[in-house]
Order: sequence, then structure tokens, then C-alpha cells
Amino acid sequence: MEPDVISVKDEQNRPNKPERKRFTRKNLCLLLVAALVILTVLLFLAVNIYHTPDYNELLTRAKLAKLPESVKNLQVDTRPFMSKGREVPNQGELFIGFQAEPNDIDSFINNSPIIDKNSFRPLPPSLDSDEDPAWWPTDQSTSGRMYVFREREDIVGMVAVYDDSNTVRIWMVYIVNPQLRDMQNFLEDLKDSSDDFFDNLLHEVQDLFD
Repeated sequence: MEPDVISVKDEQNRPNKPERKRFTRKNLCLLLVAALVILTVLLFLAVNIYHTPDYNELLTRAKLAKLPESVKNLQVDTRPFMSKGREVPNQGELFIGFQAEPNDIDSFINNSPIIDKNSFRPLPPSLDSDEDPAWWPTDQSTSGRMYVFREREDIVGMVAVYDDSNTVRIWMVYIVNPQLRDMQNFLEDLKDSSDDFFDNLLHEVQDLFD
């Protein structure tokens, strides 16, 4: 008789079929909602125009002053940002080089809020790099100064001034589309939430059949 008692207790402890069906339908609905949210986000990303800003737009966004009126020999190169030989999504790199009158260069530095004036340091020797534009100066002159940008999430960079030739170099790495960055962060948060959800769901399903 004892085996029959154990069998009855096991049957009492097991969830009945209607409860399993309700559990399954509830979680299927949650999965469907999550899938719809993901599809909506992906659709938004697909139709969003990948806009590459020109250098004037970047100067404004970075809160750099307008280039001096005495500018000459202006050179600009805008490209995707590369890291370890791979293109980093939604990040760009900007190189600007020009010459101008010394007073205009000082005004440009002083009127650019993003430039940290306290970061002034002697200009280190330039290093040749195959990743730099062909026109990027490679002289070893140290008669100058360098400033870095104030800390920001969307832009990092520096300004180098060669006083002996009145040459300015601007280099920055920037977020191409801040909205895309926000969506990327949202997708990462959504992925983390989905991972937690599926992990909890798996444990609940396993508990049902234990």
C-alpha cells in the first residue's frame, strides 16, 4: 500500500495541465512582446540615415571656434575610426591642418570652450604613421604646444600648434550619430534584460518538471 501513497502525493505535487498551459501562454506572450520591441528597434536603425557630418558641423558640435579668416593651406580628412584594424561602428575620425596668423591662432584656442587651457604642454615629436593622412605633417619640430579636449562622452581630441610655422593640427574621434549611440545602448540593455528573462524562464520550466 505504501507505494500507492507515494504515487498519490507525487500526483498532488505536480502542476496540472491547465496550469502548465496558462504558464506557457503567459510566457509566449512575453516572448512575442519582446520580439516585437526588438523588431521595432531594428527597423528604426535600418531606416535611420547614416549621416557623416562635415568638418564645420563637427567644429560646432565640439564647441571649437570657427577657423580664423587668415587660414591658408587648409587640409581636412574625415574617415571612419579604426581600432586594431577594424572599423568601429558609429565612430568617426577627423584630421584638420591649416596655417594662420599667430594672433588668430591664439584667438581660436581661447575662443574654443572644448579646449582645456590648463592641459597646455610642450609639443612632443611627431611620429610617422601609415594611418594618418598623407598631408599630415611629420616634421620633428617641438617648437609649439599641445592642448587636449575637455572630457566628453561623444568627442575626444587634441589641438597641436607649431609656433615656428604657424601651423595648427586638430584631431578628434567623435560619435557619428548620437541617436544611434543611444539606440545601441538601449539594445545592449534590452539584451541584458532578455538574457535575465530567458535564464529565469529556463529555471521555471525546469522547476515544473522536477
